[in-house]
Amino acid sequence: MSSTAISHSLQPQRGFHSTLSTILALNPPDSVCSFFALYTFPRTIIIDRHELINRRLSFEFWGESNLELPVFALDQTANSLLLINVTNARPKQVTVDIPVHARYDEPDMAQSITLSSPTCFWACPPSGVYPSPIANSAMLSSLAHFSVPSASSYHTSLRVPVASRRDLFAVEMGTTTVILVSFLWLVYRSCKVATALQSCHLKEQ
Repeated sequence: MSSTAISHSLQPQRGFHSTLSTILALNPPDSVCSFFALYTFPRTIIIDRHELINRRLSFEFWGESNLELPVFALDQTANSLLLINVTNARPKQVTVDIPVHARYDEPDMAQSITLSSPTCFWACPPSGVYPSPIANSAMLSSLAHFSVPSASSYHTSLRVPVASRRDLFAVEMGTTTVILVSFLWLVYRSCKVATALQSCHLKEQ
């Protein structure tokens, strides 16, 4: 029996938003067994439950639910787990696509986030007593026989661009200038419109 990840990649490989694609080779031990892929993500990665629901994935997620927190506001051990159920996938190969997003970090803290391929396993109805890979999983609670085949481990990296503190003054001055010019333009246009309306009103009188 062999059920493993045979391809693991990110597209794009640079930026804050990407898609993690894993091609899984399936060879079920029994027709009643379900296939699962267990991903472990570092705290620098955001997984949005709503995106997974929109993709109609059957999943369980354990991790930080606040999508706005930067990296430095998280617990140092705040890794997350994502369990994907590929029960309905009966072809010999299936592709699992997961949207991933990088959290903001402090300026000058260059990031290269390494993502590992998932741990894949089959879960079958009770036929003995075997430990579950995840003790508090609702999806695995009714299953008792877990088979974790040996597999090669794949890694892929997401390069995240970060700001430089040396550019802070230029960014602040540029932002201030744009806001000021925009405000002055709005004042100018408002005065022009008010003058035109007043002129029309005087002509009507």
